[in-house]
Amino acid sequence: MQNAINFEYNAIPNENETDFLSKATFAHQQYLIKSNNDDLIAAINYYIQAIKENPSISNAYYRLASLMHQSGQIGLESAIEQCSHAVEIDPNNANARMYLGYFLSQNGDFEGARIQFKKAIKLKPFSSYRARMVMALTILEKMNNKDCIKEKNEKDFISFSKAMYYIFSGSLFFLFDKAGIKMFCKNVINDLNFAKYNTVGKILEKTNFDKNAYELYSDALDNTKNAPLFYEKMANIAIKKERLEVALQCYQNAVTLSNHNPEKIVDLIEFLEENYPNRTDDLIDNYTALIKKLPDFSRGYYELGNLYLRKDEKINAVSAFKLALDGEPDNPFYQNSLAFAYVQLEQYDSAIELYKKALENNPDNEWSAVVAQALAAIYHRINGNFDAAISMLQNALILTKNKTEIYLSLADIYYDIEDMDEAIKYYTLAVEGGMKDAKVFSRLAMAFWERDYIENAIEFYTRAIDIEPDYEIAYNNLGVVYFDGLNDPERAKPCFEAALRLNNDYTMAHFNMARYHETTNDKVLAANEYQYALDLNKLYPEIDDDIIQERLFKLFET
Repeated sequence: MQNAINFEYNAIPNENETDFLSKATFAHQQYLIKSNNDDLIAAINYYIQAIKENPSISNAYYRLASLMHQSGQIGLESAIEQCSHAVEIDPNNANARMYLGYFLSQNGDFEGARIQFKKAIKLKPFSSYRARMVMALTILEKMNNKDCIKEKNEKDFISFSKAMYYIFSGSLFFLFDKAGIKMFCKNVINDLNFAKYNTVGKILEKTNFDKNAYELYSDALDNTKNAPLFYEKMANIAIKKERLEVALQCYQNAVTLSNHNPEKIVDLIEFLEENYPNRTDDLIDNYTALIKKLPDFSRGYYELGNLYLRKDEKINAVSAFKLALDGEPDNPFYQNSLAFAYVQLEQYDSAIELYKKALENNPDNEWSAVVAQALAAIYHRINGNFDAAISMLQNALILTKNKTEIYLSLADIYYDIEDMDEAIKYYTLAVEGGMKDAKVFSRLAMAFWERDYIENAIEFYTRAIDIEPDYEIAYNNLGVVYFDGLNDPERAKPCFEAALRLNNDYTMAHFNMARYHETTNDKVLAANEYQYALDLNKLYPEIDDDIIQERLFKLFET
């Protein structure tokens, strides 16, 4: 509707005029023609200065109210207050009453709006084009905003007829509206300029004269009201030429000059995500700007939450995900993300409840299997509820074809509760599913060792070393299997030595090396290793001190 309230001009202002109201009027006119954010800011500032210089200027109040409301700086109540003050200053100002009527209608006071529009028409009947058009739109809007839309009746027909009357009469009075005609002519000229620049630019681009097209679009910035569009065209050419910084600046200018138009912000965000994904702060700033323009855009809060997580700003992430859920309470993706953020804050009970809700709203079996694994991890690692964790993972197995990670999680749980047969079963399934990880092989080897499957233990410790040659634990444990399982100290020795080469502060490797020296009756070397292990054990505890001391003392018993 606001587009119907055109700006009134008693005279075309001169850019070089010195008083604040004239400067404000000129900037306001330029903003209406070019939609340039710089002109908007300049007009607002000049109107403020004009009011400070002369508080009795009626025109400045309602024009300022219009621009500040349009830019989101004030709400409807403040705009109504400003326009009411303009009417108090000059009750015979038809434009002040028209703007007051507009804001009253936007606030739902259709009767108050009707009164103001009628007074505006009465005050300037031959210049009432805009007032009549807005009056018509207000009547139509009132008809569409009824609490209960019933069958069309006689009252609806009368209202519709009135709206049509004001539209047709307004169209006739347009011929007497000098300001409207002047503005119309300027817009026609602008549209012709736009068509010229746009058409020629497209031809130049299609014929690969990109440099010429870029220069043409640059010229269009100052000669049309479509600067944001031409900045985006310049950005596309810069991307084509792999000049990403230039493209970024063009997208940023498009956003600024469009007064942070949501579509322009989205274009900038998509460009950043594709070409500068690590500019997290820039992405946060732009999502924040987008949310200010679209406060009900839940996806914006969701993306903002993920960006805060990337920066490890957990509390901000939680707040953003909560706002996303306020808009879409049953969105499983938002529930899952908020649950993950709660895990980062170690608020596990809240995380569990949200993971459960996400599973109830299951959008996809494969996705739900991943959520089930996250919930099982809390049951396993945090709550120690192994039965719940196993049950959750068994359900996840039903939901997904990608079972390897789930097999691994089940194997870890059974390993921790010392059910080695089940641990072996699931570790083996994970390995058969393509798992190649030295630590997984090492755990499977240990499970085999616990069940006295010596050859299997040797096989998987060896495979662990093949995958990760610097894995000192695998070397040490393989040496233990040789030493205690096969009673072969000589095969164990190089394993213990390799573990110590990789990590000389490895307590158990020194302890096992001491045991080897005992078998060769080299008590001094054995004592040195036991003492080294005892000293290290105080820094890196791996074994009861009493065990080391007992073996150390027994070396010298007669």
